[in-house]
Amino acid sequence: EPDCSAAAGWVCNERVLEAKEKFGFRYNSDCRGRDVFVPTVGGRALAPQIPVTLPTYDEVIGRNGIGDANYNEWLLEQVRPGGLNVLTVHAEVEGRVCAPLFDRFLAMCRERGIELRPLRALLGDAGRLPREPIALAPVAGREGDVCWQRSALAP
Repeated sequence: EPDCSAAAGWVCNERVLEAKEKFGFRYNSDCRGRDVFVPTVGGRALAPQIPVTLPTYDEVIGRNGIGDANYNEWLLEQVRPGGLNVLTVHAEVEGRVCAPLFDRFLAMCRERGIELRPLRALLGDAGRLPREPIALAPVAGREGDVCWQRSALAP
């Protein structure tokens, strides 16, 4: 049985989160944000969220001078030491078209001592996580609004 899920493209809202509760997922990754949190809907706590914190390849490539030659270095500059650093990789991009680029990224992580872990290792004690609502807002380089950890939208 799967113990987690993620909404494609972070296209998610409160109704989606509530509907997913019937599956008993241990956690989800349906939003963008800063920290692991427990989303609340109508005052009710739902399954914890492990938000994506780093921009995806398709959101940044070809913008602001970022290309394949400097993408990995740029992405590693976005990593917050001691913070939550979650990157979404796409099977059809990093797993195929950009596989050599992604292999180099993994090697660069090893060279810098960056430990790669599965999302479940980031969950921690769900009873001690902050509770907060979600919100919908845009992401630079992506069409339309996506689900966000509301506090991550604050300046």
